[in-house]
Order: sequence, then structure tokens, then C-alpha cells
Amino acid sequence: MDRLSVDSWREPAMNPRLRVAVDGNVCWYEDLCALHGVGSVLEAGLWHALAPPPPLHSDAVVVEPGVTAQQLADCLADRPQAGVKDSFATLDLSGLGMQPLFSASWLFRPARAASSSGRWTVVSDDATLAEWTARHDTREVLLPGLLGRGHFCILAEYDGADLVAGAVARLGSGAVDVSNVWGHAVDWTELADAVATCFPGRPLVGYERDDALAAAADGGFEPVGELRVWTR
Repeated sequence: MDRLSVDSWREPAMNPRLRVAVDGNVCWYEDLCALHGVGSVLEAGLWHALAPPPPLHSDAVVVEPGVTAQQLADCLADRPQAGVKDSFATLDLSGLGMQPLFSASWLFRPARAASSSGRWTVVSDDATLAEWTARHDTREVLLPGLLGRGHFCILAEYDGADLVAGAVARLGSGAVDVSNVWGHAVDWTELADAVATCFPGRPLVGYERDDALAAAADGGFEPVGELRVWTR
């Protein structure tokens, strides 16, 4: 077979910015599951938890675009209630009794020098984390053990003495994953600068939807792909 024919069989090259965003999210899942004492497996392009994952997290995450609905059916056969994050928004999982929960866009922001972190500070004690998670309704998800992990940085924005916004940054091998962003009218440029003070010189990734997606775009984050979350 000639070289042209072989090349025509190859999968199209993935946008490297999308690749690092998806991988950063999988590493987040791995860390959160470990924090909760839940094991996991990554095989044949599909990550899945070996027991029910932490609240608000999917049981399985599609890591490679070649994953099929049948793989997910086999993986989740013993789970009448389950969630799936399709990292490429290409699968139809309605045949598995699932419904779309939401769609969102993966984001990428090139590394930039921080100018000012504004009113953002780093959460460093259990009491502040408890207030943070109470306002974000993640008290059973973001456990105090995160404060002892150096590749995590939990950020809080204050207006005077009032906690008004928050975000979590996780350092990976290729980028910093920014997630769990909450608050009214978050300035994503200031948030990116705050993340860069924790982990300088790295690109930032994450995903958002609706108004938060527009705000992130205003802060220099570029949409690089689509994802969809399914539940049953």
C-alpha cells in the first residue's frame, strides 16, 4: 500500500489546545476521585471511576474521539444512575437511557505575565474553605485535603470583608486547569492574573457555557472545542 493510502486512514490531528484542555480535566477527575478514596481506570480512550464519583462529577469521561456508545454501555451497565462527559460532543447516548444535561466549550488562554490579581487571594485555611464551599455548594466535593496539595490553588475574591467569587486552579504537566468559577460578574482577566501569580508562565484551560463563556472570552480565553454532559 502506498504512503498516500496509509495517511488517508489516519485520524485527523487534534488541535493541541483541545488536547491539553481535555487532559487537564481528566487529571482533575483523577485527583478528586483520589481525594475521595475512589479508584479509577483509563483504558481504550475512556476514563471511568470504579465506584460512584464525588458529587457533581461524571462516572465516565471520554478522552479520545474514537470511544463508542457501546463502550460506555459496557462500562456503566451496573449503574442505573450515571453521568458521562463526552469531551468531543459527538456521541448520541440516548440509546443508553441518557439525556443531555448541558453543553459547553473548552477554553484555552496562552501563557501571559500577570499584571494584577485585583481582589483575588489564595485560600489557605479550613475555615475560609468552608465558607467558600458553602457559597458554592461544594462542601462535600472540595474537601479540606485539597489545601495540602501543592498543585492546587483555591482562589477567593473579596469585596471588603465579603467573599464574592471563587475559582480553583490545578497545575498539570501542560497547563493550568481553571474550574469551579463562581460569583457575579467575574472579571476573567483579573482571575487569569490571579492564577498566574500561583503558577506563572503556564497556559490556562477549562470549560464554560452561557454568560461565563462570554466573560471568559472577554478575558482572553479562546473556545477550542465542544463537550456535552449526559445523565440518567
